[in-house]
Amino acid sequence: MTLTDSNLRYLLAIHHLAQQNTEVSPLALAQVMGVTKPSVTSILTSLMKQGAVVRRRYGKIYITDRGVLYARYYDELIEKILQHFPLADMGFTPEECRSAAVAMAVALPAREIDEKCEALYDNENK
Repeated sequence: MTLTDSNLRYLLAIHHLAQQNTEVSPLALAQVMGVTKPSVTSILTSLMKQGAVVRRRYGKIYITDRGVLYARYYDELIEKILQHFPLADMGFTPEECRSAAVAMAVALPAREIDEKCEALYDNENK
């Protein structure tokens, strides 16, 4: 799965929202992301094409098993990055530190999780 910085931010937001409520609405996602509801549509389309999320009745968004695996992988990677690069000591805000960690995480190759998901899910698509 190829994720952009924006894709990853949305995927993580959906994952965190889904932990609180299995049904995630585009409006709730827009509010968490600080964007308008129409802005959510293009990112959702990209995430759906990659098999990370699905949209069901009434536009509700559900994260797939593949999406959960990627979200967990990147959550752990972001935490590792934040532990090893303490930007807060340099005067950056927590939001700036997290933003930098997300950008770094998405720039790194995700070979391990890609291979795992390929083995688990690509057989289903054949």
